Amino acid sequence: MPVYRLFRHLPFEPERVDLMSSVLELVSLELGLTQREDPLRDLVAKAIIECAQKGHFSREEMHRCAHQALQTT
Repeated sequence: MPVYRLFRHLPFEPERVDLMSSVLELVSLELGLTQREDPLRDLVAKAIIECAQKGHFSREEMHRCAHQALQTT
């Protein structure tokens, strides 16, 4: 799975970056964001970064947090 460009230089372990990338793909599919260069994917990625920084470590927590963050933006 390719690492999303916004996750590349963050101070997260490789396993966390893989998890964040996986959640990004899932949320993007759920929202119908199929174009990799869609600016809305950047918003999803930023929401996922914020979730990870808040300490959401599981796929389920990060997924839920990302959806909640996107509903308030």
